[in-house]
Amino acid sequence: MKKLWWFVFISIISFWAVSCTNPFSPPEAGLGLIKPIAEQTEPDSVLANFKFAYENRDIDIYEHTLAPEFVFIYYDQDREGEIETVTVPRDGIGGDVYRTTGLFEAFDEIRLDTWQIYKSELDEDDPPEWEARLVIFHLSLKDITGNFGFLQMEATGRAQFKFEKSERDGLWRIIVWKDLTIPN
Repeated sequence: MKKLWWFVFISIISFWAVSCTNPFSPPEAGLGLIKPIAEQTEPDSVLANFKFAYENRDIDIYEHTLAPEFVFIYYDQDREGEIETVTVPRDGIGGDVYRTTGLFEAFDEIRLDTWQIYKSELDEDDPPEWEARLVIFHLSLKDITGNFGFLQMEATGRAQFKFEKSERDGLWRIIVWKDLTIPN
């Protein structure tokens, strides 16, 4: 009888504990609520999270590395063969987060096998409290499942990342990502 009483007691406590949580209700996400892989206390840890997000196709970690005012800048060749500078904002249709989400969905394997980080100088018109890093990278993208025709792409180049420290939470985030690779 005593064993039966303990069994009933433990069953009721277990049922009560489980009923207080809903495993199908995800927590609300938002800037600052996402747990990064590395604490973003300096620019190199932000780049570690950035690389992790790319290779694991994790858009939440990726978004956490970006400042609200983030811009992506790259060079593109226009129809006349001239090189033009393109600036992409963080959010919105056609924004960097939107484009990166599509990239993460299209490719099953994303690798940044070469990822060398060097301290870089800021431009003279950048705020002095920012920091900058130059990264030499080799990016490979593979569609292994064939959802996009077994597409494989590679890119090698250089990029400059500029970082600012948030006044709100004291964490560093990327404010500017400038791809320095000039198209052929």
